[in-house]
Amino acid sequence: MCNVVYKLKNGVLVLAVLVTFFSCDLLDELDPKSESEKRVELLTKGGVWKVDSLIGRTDVLSGGVSTITSEEIFLNHGTLEFQSPENKDNPGYNAGYAIHKYTLDGQPHVDTLAWVPYNFNSGSDNHITIFYSEPNADDFVVDAYDMYFDILTFESKKVRIESWRREQIAGGSGGSYGSFRRYHLTR
Repeated sequence: MCNVVYKLKNGVLVLAVLVTFFSCDLLDELDPKSESEKRVELLTKGGVWKVDSLIGRTDVLSGGVSTITSEEIFLNHGTLEFQSPENKDNPGYNAGYAIHKYTLDGQPHVDTLAWVPYNFNSGSDNHITIFYSEPNADDFVVDAYDMYFDILTFESKKVRIESWRREQIAGGSGGSYGSFRRYHLTR
């Protein structure tokens, strides 16, 4: 009799573990996370990101030809901490803060940026938007310089994103000024 009770208890325990395991998977299937929710989770949980490199370029695009006017490559360029848009002290507009701490010419710097896990202009889940505001700006999103980053690599320990932003040259020349950034982040 004791042997039957023991087997029954073990069977119930195994059944309880299996139900718990499969119910989590089932719950994810019934209510899957959006790409934006997955991005927020990956970027904000697990610690601060190291900026292994930040590449910046500017160009003039005219007649389909891009002429690079400047290029900067920063290696081991500090850290980048993405804070959740759901934090109560966020910058508004469903955005979170992104705090970039780095040293430039021997001087410590902290850039406080805003970010959202989608294309802020269109709402598309295929991008991340980072807002670069002017120093001492009152608002981190409105009137900030926004860039919609394509996701090249998006893993728990490695993220690579890049973006070109273009503005038409005034006067009807048909050309545009461009600004490019690529971040390589690791944990």
